[in-house]
Amino acid sequence: MMYNNFDLVSNIWKRQYATDFALLNTHQEEIEFLQDLLKKNDKNITELKEEKLSITENQTKLSILEDLQELFLSKLKTARLQKRVWPTYESPEAQKIPTELSSETTPKRKPHTFFIAHQKNMGIPRGKAWINFKSLANESKGEKQIEIIDFGKIYLKRDRSDLENQVLWSPIKFESTNDGTEITKTAFDKAYDRHNTDIKDITKT
Repeated sequence: MMYNNFDLVSNIWKRQYATDFALLNTHQEEIEFLQDLLKKNDKNITELKEEKLSITENQTKLSILEDLQELFLSKLKTARLQKRVWPTYESPEAQKIPTELSSETTPKRKPHTFFIAHQKNMGIPRGKAWINFKSLANESKGEKQIEIIDFGKIYLKRDRSDLENQVLWSPIKFESTNDGTEITKTAFDKAYDRHNTDIKDITKT
């Protein structure tokens, strides 16, 4: 679906929500996060419709909120799909996850956290690890499956709206510009730093 305010709502998402969303550990958390955003945005739409603004001002603001609602719905659809495709940590399939990963204090559900773990094992610094992750996205281009060790096969793609600082991932081949879940460089860096903390916590026990 194309939005009238695509660039604007995309920037709103990146500025206000993208990093927090990328740091969520499970797809269920993503679903609840997006459902909460949908509920709040729906309230904003209702309140705006009741406000006595000029027709032009009202329609402009309403159009942005409605497009934002469509963006949230699109991401919610993706999160629900990914929850069906990938097993949760509570399911029997969770037994397949390597002990050294599943025993960490923070469950790792996102592909970049598994990627980070292996980059760290090879002594690769954070900046270089991000470059390597983008290289995988260049190779995949949303069409070729890429295997993340201990996570599985996925599709990666550079986000054309921010080629340097954002990568998209999906369990299925990309078919439209709305497909995929963002992994921002900020979220990647935070996950890299948090992985260091998790390892230190484990060694202390």
